[in-house]
Amino acid sequence: MKFPIKLLVVAVAISFTACKSGNKKDNETKTKTEYADAGNDDANEIVEYNNVLVGLTDKNNAYLKRMDENLQKLAKGLANPNDRFAFIGIVSPYSSSDLSHSKLKPETPPSALSSDDQKYFKENVAGLNETLTKIKDTYKSLDDYIKAEDWKDDKSAKGNKLIDSIYSMSKTYYKYDENLLAKLEVIGDDAERIVLKTHPLKEYIFAMKDDRKAVGDFNKLIVGSKNFKADEDKIKSAYEALVAQNTKHTEMDAPDATKFPSKDGSFKTFNESFKDYLIEAKKAIRDASAAGKLTEDHAEDLIRKYDYMRTTYNYFVD
Repeated sequence: MKFPIKLLVVAVAISFTACKSGNKKDNETKTKTEYADAGNDDANEIVEYNNVLVGLTDKNNAYLKRMDENLQKLAKGLANPNDRFAFIGIVSPYSSSDLSHSKLKPETPPSALSSDDQKYFKENVAGLNETLTKIKDTYKSLDDYIKAEDWKDDKSAKGNKLIDSIYSMSKTYYKYDENLLAKLEVIGDDAERIVLKTHPLKEYIFAMKDDRKAVGDFNKLIVGSKNFKADEDKIKSAYEALVAQNTKHTEMDAPDATKFPSKDGSFKTFNESFKDYLIEAKKAIRDASAAGKLTEDHAEDLIRKYDYMRTTYNYFVD
């Protein structure tokens, strides 16, 4: 058993210090929320809060990934506890410290947000934190159970129950995670386009943002498909649109390296990460077409490739 596949509906994670300019909505941007006409100060505050929340969920998800790897090993060991190597080499997962230097905290949404949105973020962040704390406490109980070798007394019953409990709570955790990032995806995008309005590299940033949005939508389509055969034509059509988009942006003239050192290389790296995703998607579609469904391994690979696109995007904007 594994943690639920996270679709990574990732909000824009732009470096707050990279772009602080502009004060009105870009006339190229379609209004999506009340924040599309926000002033520069409010937009910057929303983008900063966006980054703080994305940083929190990234840190938590890295921790949960390490925990999931341990749980799979522990479940295997509990199924065969007589194996003297069953629980060897399993190191308790650690949660890295908060490296954010922002004055904003996840628990306290900025006043730039509406009262309804502030309430929404407060409730979901509280739920996220509470659920993660319960998961950590339960894992600690499981760790103590293994160290005390209590599985010898109950034939692994309590250990398996604790693992099932963690997996159950993880579903609740990822629901809060999804709520937060889905809301940020819209709010953060509107605010960020205001901040970037007069940025000299906005053409490239917007192109990369559009690429990430398109790939995110494709991921939700293919990974979330309940019936691949029924969705196959739609998925293949969406894939061809991604190929065309990647080709268009790859053919863009790179940023002037004399004016923007290293930006030409990082733009190329982003486009290559997009191409790598397309290669993985092509394999996934081929295999799913033959088998009638997408495998979990392909789903995880697509999500991993998509997440790497976010990393290469951040290299460019940092």
